[in-house]
Amino acid sequence: MKSDYRRIHGLTWTWLALWVFQSRTYSVSSMIFWTAYVEVFYMNQETNQTMSSMCECGVYGSKSPLKQAAGLVGLPISDSLACQPNTTFNKKDEPWIALIKRGNCTYSKKIQAARRAGASAAVIYNVDGPGNGTNTMSHAETEGIVAIMIGHNLGRDIIDLIESGTDVYMNIEVANRHGPWNPFWIYIMSFIFFGITAIILGYFIFVVLSRFYQNRQLRIHQKKLKKVAEKAVAKLEVRTLRRTDPEVEAEESSCVVCLDAFMRCDVVTTLPCSHIFHKTCIEPWLLEHHTCPMCKYDILIGEPGQESPIPPADVRFYPSSVSGLLINSPGVVTSTEQQGFQTTEFAAEEQNSSRMDHSYMNPAFEEEHQITDIYSHQV
Repeated sequence: MKSDYRRIHGLTWTWLALWVFQSRTYSVSSMIFWTAYVEVFYMNQETNQTMSSMCECGVYGSKSPLKQAAGLVGLPISDSLACQPNTTFNKKDEPWIALIKRGNCTYSKKIQAARRAGASAAVIYNVDGPGNGTNTMSHAETEGIVAIMIGHNLGRDIIDLIESGTDVYMNIEVANRHGPWNPFWIYIMSFIFFGITAIILGYFIFVVLSRFYQNRQLRIHQKKLKKVAEKAVAKLEVRTLRRTDPEVEAEESSCVVCLDAFMRCDVVTTLPCSHIFHKTCIEPWLLEHHTCPMCKYDILIGEPGQESPIPPADVRFYPSSVSGLLINSPGVVTSTEQQGFQTTEFAAEEQNSSRMDHSYMNPAFEEEHQITDIYSHQV
């Protein structure tokens, strides 16, 4: 179970790391932008020659379609910054491209004004200062129209030509992709992330179902084990103590479950390991634990066909005679041979007394006890 929890913990941290990496990947993907080739044509009125210049100096907006656009350049008339919805332009023939200065309102309003006027593209040139510097525009609700940004210097040059009466033709084409990540790797990482997520989710479902099945099997096993324990408890020796029983005569003799001394007329249960307890105390314990509280003898392995070691007879209960007290007292030092002889003699007296004076409520244990006595005499 601990290994499963450790494995789940490791997979959880792996999933969190992938989630953070995936979030970082998407945030980085927002930094990707596309540049545009901007080609400008105009007629030199002095030499009657067509002049042209081209540079990779435009940047597509974040919501702009990546496609080509071309036409004459038109400037706003009623509002030089094209912040009003009804802005008019000095357009001539279609298609045409609106050239608008940045400032005073959002990119979206400027691009929407150009789209309402019928422009095929909106070119925003930067404010004074950055030179030909550009940045990526963010413009919502401007679908269907090409939108790019160019630098301030290029924008002013085009405006000066138009204001001098020269028609300027502009052609916009898609250039190159720029950014820290290749789209191929973004797709690969997305696939890996969702794949790992599916695997972890499947593993969690498998673990939950396995735990459910194991708990169900454990409950079934416990029910069967309890029935076996009930049968084993029913076979235990049960008797009523008499005044002359050694358990009653010994003042130190008591039930280790309730710690009450054994008294006359108490109903007690004797386990196969020879330890004695009150019947009402030991039976609930045996149904739950199946073992003797003192020596951990398992009553289930004492069933027919099973062998179980029987503890020495001198630990069944506290002694009821002075000699027994001397044997078990830590303050009295006796030899090993004397102690073994006295213990054996004491156990034999107990067995004879139990055979002659005690009545058994369970005949099976009486027969078993007789077999044990015969075996003891043979030894």
